[in-house]
Amino acid sequence: MQQLMKIVYEVIMILLVMLTLVTLWTEDSYNSTINWIVWGVFFMDFFIRLITSKEKWNFVKKNPFLVIAIIPFDQFFQAARIVRILYFFRIKTITKYYISPYVKKLSFQSVSLIVSILLVILLAETWVIWYLENSVQTYYDALFVLSGYLFFFGHGVFVIKDPISIWTLTGISIIGIAIQGLALQWAFTKAETLYSAIKEKNSVS
Repeated sequence: MQQLMKIVYEVIMILLVMLTLVTLWTEDSYNSTINWIVWGVFFMDFFIRLITSKEKWNFVKKNPFLVIAIIPFDQFFQAARIVRILYFFRIKTITKYYISPYVKKLSFQSVSLIVSILLVILLAETWVIWYLENSVQTYYDALFVLSGYLFFFGHGVFVIKDPISIWTLTGISIIGIAIQGLALQWAFTKAETLYSAIKEKNSVS
């Protein structure tokens, strides 16, 4: 029961991230309030985890980007582009924090199945964007939009208006965060392995 509650709680936190992503590219005044509320929830979550951690300094050392992400640096900047970049950093860091523990438990077969399903979803999503958005003229334009939301670039080229497109592309952004988290994890693992091998070789010689 406790494990189920933990999963439900973390799903709610990811949904809050999705809410922030949905409002990120519009200029409505209430979006700032939404971002502050979401930031407050994540700050309290981090604070409680830090307080309940038996080794507080180790918790901070293991999550340095999370510590940076909860600091509201965006309040010191007026330029919307800089603020959005800071929002992206916060969103990406926080989401990776909640997704990574589940990603690490996946077997090779599970990863292969998920990748296959994701490819189908991405192709289908591309068709949905092409069909719903008037500003997207070709299937390749839709692929470009999808790539932008998957890797956080190219948002300003096409205006996305349809609510279905916005919500599905928000989901794509979450998938992109998971993919980038996997890539970073793989790179760090390889770098650590290489460093250990070089260190061991130098100690022997």
